[in-house]
Amino acid sequence: MSDPAGRAVSITLSPAQVEQVVRAATRSKAPGISILIAGAVGRRAAARGGGGVARIPPSTFSDRRLSRSLLRGLSILTCFESPDQERGIVELAREAGMSASTAHRYALTLIELGLLERSANSRRYRLPAAG
Repeated sequence: MSDPAGRAVSITLSPAQVEQVVRAATRSKAPGISILIAGAVGRRAAARGGGGVARIPPSTFSDRRLSRSLLRGLSILTCFESPDQERGIVELAREAGMSASTAHRYALTLIELGLLERSANSRRYRLPAAG
């Protein structure tokens, strides 16, 4: 893209903004995966009384039919009560029961997928805004 003077212009979008653009371009009303997971986490927290954070039950990790790695990564998402809550990597690691380096690796993967965002100001993590 360029401006009238011929200089290049770049625009940086968050994963949530990219998701909005793609939905608008495809005229899809279907929510993206990040919105579905954020909604599921919120519903689970509400089902537990509204105030508590939803957690993946420990018994789920012993079910050999399920992917432990996927469950561990998703457990990072259950550490958030709302999209505006920010958490540090050490906090996330402690709550999810893993080392800080493992939590960081999962967080980077979740960011790449648009399921988590990192605040440029605070360097803390948060769920993407729903819309």
